[in-house]
Amino acid sequence: MRQDLEKFIVDGARRVTPAGLGRLIRHLPEIRLMATQVTEFPQLPDQVEFLAQLIEDFYSGLSPDIPYTAIAEAAFALSYLRKGVDIIPDTISGVGYADDAAIINMVFETYKQPFLDHVLARKSREELS
Repeated sequence: MRQDLEKFIVDGARRVTPAGLGRLIRHLPEIRLMATQVTEFPQLPDQVEFLAQLIEDFYSGLSPDIPYTAIAEAAFALSYLRKGVDIIPDTISGVGYADDAAIINMVFETYKQPFLDHVLARKSREELS
């Protein structure tokens, strides 16, 4: 199951282009709001916020050291959350967002170190400001 999910994410991320990232940036407010409405997975809004900031920082050139694969997979995860057609329909009460949460969690597991490096670099930038 884990390998299938990893393959699904990698395959989806391969389709993320720089132009697609630009379009996703415009939808991030909607995605952030959507995540706050999911009560079954309380960690989801914070995870979505982190990935959204990560993508924004990368897109604006603030975090060029993040591997593009991490950005593409994060973008795929947020796009998957936004889209209406899922493996598990979002309308199923209690479990509808389980697939979305699993995809986002997998991206976090896969890129723990680059994400930690991003947090440390961001804190360093903020301290210098």
